[in-house]
Amino acid sequence: MRKELYRNLKTELQRRLPGASKPQVGNLALLTQALVFSPDCHLSNLALEMPVEGQRSNLIQRLERFLANQQISQRVHYRPLVRQLLQSWPDREVNLVMDRTDLGQEKSILLLALAFKHRAIPLTWRILPFGGTGAELQVALLKEIEPLLPQSDPKRIMFLGDTEFRAVEVQRYCRRLGWGWQLGVKSDTLYHQGNDDWQALATIAIERGQRHYLHNVTLTKTAAFGPVHLLVDWTYQTDTPRYLVCHQPTSRYSWRWGRKRFWIEPLFRDWKSYGFDLETCRLENDQRLDHLLLGFALATLWLLHLGHWVVVSGRSHWLQATHRHDYSLFRLGRDYARRSQLSNWDLPICLQR
Repeated sequence: MRKELYRNLKTELQRRLPGASKPQVGNLALLTQALVFSPDCHLSNLALEMPVEGQRSNLIQRLERFLANQQISQRVHYRPLVRQLLQSWPDREVNLVMDRTDLGQEKSILLLALAFKHRAIPLTWRILPFGGTGAELQVALLKEIEPLLPQSDPKRIMFLGDTEFRAVEVQRYCRRLGWGWQLGVKSDTLYHQGNDDWQALATIAIERGQRHYLHNVTLTKTAAFGPVHLLVDWTYQTDTPRYLVCHQPTSRYSWRWGRKRFWIEPLFRDWKSYGFDLETCRLENDQRLDHLLLGFALATLWLLHLGHWVVVSGRSHWLQATHRHDYSLFRLGRDYARRSQLSNWDLPICLQR
């Protein structure tokens, strides 16, 4: 069954990635399929899941050559899938989420993703030295994806992020394209409202359990950007208030607008300790790590849509108790794929809804 699945996956990827050569597609399919079934992303374990003949050492070398291949790129080997996904996106909203995750104290991954069913689908990413990112790089990632978004379809496009992505340049970019946004803002950010003097957000009087809405606000004394709208929220579960800037007037529904920002965090867990175990792979070369993430992105795309298919086709009770619904789509997709090999279940190549 694994060999037949590999042939089907190769055929599907060749159809969807017209700029990729057959050997490149074959190796990408091997990596993606191995990630779905392997307990982690260690090359020695991935080699055991590859449905081709060869000694383990030779299969590891095959993976290493693919990861080192300079002709492999997001532009050719992943972005066509993103274009197809976004152009056929059935929801009324396209929610873009950006976040950064760290690999130890050495590297960081900046990721732009599409919110989907309490998870996120990777769209584009960068491998960076450890630490924070700036507006220039953040806007560069948004510019990569912007041409792929629906142009004529009146979908609502939202950009969501935490305080790292609060820069006025990022908000200006969203406004210029007609996007909505909801971003975290630091408490020392200066603002003014009407004819009031400039003051820090931290001066807004609020007590634990309260939520305030401020409208038609100008942010930062240097940029004088506005009008924007603020939500100040201090829940009983946090030690300090949270400050959010929005493109439209805030209300009691504003938190619901931005809740999808948190869906990227489970994606990082799927890539790390709850899934592919990225933190222990020990790849030091940025290009090789980037190509491994290409396999992560493809496997994630497949597993999320496979998990969605498991739910809508009424198969989820094969994997979890009927009275429980706490399995994520990623977990359902991965468990179903593994179980299908023992139970002779249908295993579709799901790359779109």
